[in-house]
Amino acid sequence: MSFQSIGDLSRSLQMRQHHALLQTRLARLTDEVASGETADPAGRLRGQFAPLAAIDRSLALLDVYDISAASAGGLAAAMTTSLDALGARLGGTGAELLQAASASDNAALRAVGAGAEAGFGQAVAALNAQIAGRSVFAGEAAGAAALAPAEEILGALATAVAGETTVAGLQAAVDTWFDTPGGGFDTLAYRGGAAAAGGMRLSDTQSFALDVTAADPALRAGLKALATAALLADGGVIGGDLDAQAALARQSGAQALGAVGGVAELQARIGTAEAEIETIHAENTAQRDALALARAALVDVDPYDTATALTETETQLSALYAVTARLARLSLTAYL
Repeated sequence: MSFQSIGDLSRSLQMRQHHALLQTRLARLTDEVASGETADPAGRLRGQFAPLAAIDRSLALLDVYDISAASAGGLAAAMTTSLDALGARLGGTGAELLQAASASDNAALRAVGAGAEAGFGQAVAALNAQIAGRSVFAGEAAGAAALAPAEEILGALATAVAGETTVAGLQAAVDTWFDTPGGGFDTLAYRGGAAAAGGMRLSDTQSFALDVTAADPALRAGLKALATAALLADGGVIGGDLDAQAALARQSGAQALGAVGGVAELQARIGTAEAEIETIHAENTAQRDALALARAALVDVDPYDTATALTETETQLSALYAVTARLARLSLTAYL
């Protein structure tokens, strides 16, 4: 039969309490070493959480702004890529049209018309570009393609100019189809939104919006030049008159080269917007660094002091285990 005095029971209780305190302290210090922050912010801040809450709110907003900046930058980059392709196509096709017009050869004119038809398809594909499921040039209708399929547009345009026997008459019909508000281009070709896409907030004071759609006059002019030249692929256009077809090739070639300037102006606008996005993002990064330093001053712990305290606590706990084991081996039998 074993027996413990009142003193032994008290000592056992004290040791258990000491063990619990050391374990709690060890867990707290371990967390602080791992995270670098105090495990007791309430005690550290003496219940004054307003400054910390304000900093955390600002950091959360900056996270949102980073996402918006990445989205805006991706959109601007996609626009630039599409406009690069369109500008190159207009320049190449314009030069080919002027060269074919000088030759005044039916086969050459039909060939350059077929090339313009392919180029028109490539231009439509470029302006129908999407990024992350969002149509780049469709304005507020971000889920829709900006333009109808190229073959549908060219088919409708061919119907609109059917029967025209002069270059002037054909060009007037093309202008009407492309440029009249509510005309063929607006009702059949352009499928994007009537308004530009909404702006994206990039900081507390700045937002970003690119209001370029496939219905922009500069892009419409480029598409019109390519579509007009594509009519030459049909040898019977303008009644099959070779001289009239050569004049049409010369005119549409000049229009294509002229449209390059309008596309370049859009590229300059977008390039400026990209630079602004980078500037705003850099400002947000600097603000984030400043906030991180302010937050660290409130809740961060000294890594050296914390590691030293952790080592001391481990030593104390090991010593307590050793003493407990030594006391557990004491008995009357062992003493005798």
